[in-house]
Amino acid sequence: MKRNTVSHLEHISSFLAMDVFAKAQKLEKAGRDIIHLEFGEPDFPTQFMFSDAGIQAIRESQTRYTHTQGTESFRHAVVDKYLRKFSVKLAPSQILTSCGCSPLIFLAISLLVPPQHEIIITDICYPCYDNLAMLAGANPVRVKICIEDGFQLNINKVKKAITSKTRAVLINSPMNPTGTVMPYNSMKELAALGIPIISDEIYSDLVYEGEAYSMLNFTDNCIVLNGLSKYYAMTGWRLGYMIMNPAWVSVAAKIHQNLMISAAHFVQKAGETAILKGEAECKKMAVEFNKRRKFILNRLKECGLDPGYNPAGAFYVFLKYPDQSKKSLNLSMDILEKTGVAMTPGIDFGPGGEGFIRISYANSLKNIDEAIKRLKKYFS
Repeated sequence: MKRNTVSHLEHISSFLAMDVFAKAQKLEKAGRDIIHLEFGEPDFPTQFMFSDAGIQAIRESQTRYTHTQGTESFRHAVVDKYLRKFSVKLAPSQILTSCGCSPLIFLAISLLVPPQHEIIITDICYPCYDNLAMLAGANPVRVKICIEDGFQLNINKVKKAITSKTRAVLINSPMNPTGTVMPYNSMKELAALGIPIISDEIYSDLVYEGEAYSMLNFTDNCIVLNGLSKYYAMTGWRLGYMIMNPAWVSVAAKIHQNLMISAAHFVQKAGETAILKGEAECKKMAVEFNKRRKFILNRLKECGLDPGYNPAGAFYVFLKYPDQSKKSLNLSMDILEKTGVAMTPGIDFGPGGEGFIRISYANSLKNIDEAIKRLKKYFS
């Protein structure tokens, strides 16, 4: 009997950050001192208050299925957050809770973009956007963003990319991998195009300069994605949510039932506690991230490695390295081997990322300082 092949999925790429991490682990096992700047994962532990809420929920046997959109209490916490932070009034029925944001990205694309139709994404962008769009049967159309524009999305380029098959635009602000924040006017102009927008707002609590906005401030013709991984330092808890127009909720819930059934009850209880009671502690972490941001930007400039733009959010710097003849993956691996500094190659984020490396400053000031010293020596 002839075996089935998986050749139809060979175009799906892996996360190169994981390849860097795998090599870093091997070097660590061999006794090397490795500074990890490759992952977008807060180095802070989950607050005990959040964990205690989850543990207590387990002790109370809150370990069964919940409503596929999430518990009422968790969704009410999200409603409270968006009213408090963005002055946006929501109903709990507009919110769908899941096991992290990644399945929700897939769900959102599947919901809005029929197979063989187009979704506009940016080049560069978070790697899974392209892959999940293709898995959903959609055709991702890349709009280039470049350092000459401060890595800001040019709305005129978006307009030129629109065709009769365009069904959605996917944005991320603050952005991974650049840390740039989309300005008010750009969000307003994007909303005015009348095309449904999928807005990944996972870093929306980590804006260090100016005001933070949600796409919901501009239109209800959108799906907003958010979660607990970054601001609340709960990556491994896998808890995310999407906010959508009421007209899309019924179908979205059916898709989610088939994919996930529901997020874990005790995880939602921990997330509810984080949103309602954790603001003071999370703000402290955000203040520390901003200190690191300012520090790393100053140190890079001192070393002749000025990024050349302003990363005003998240915890990333997208650095154009001096020798553009080198491929970013080869360079990242060489830097790791020779200096012990792990960073993500720019090509991980799309063709436009070649020639760059992403530095995550989700690490201590001490480690960041040492990493910059090693990079300076490497590039000198």
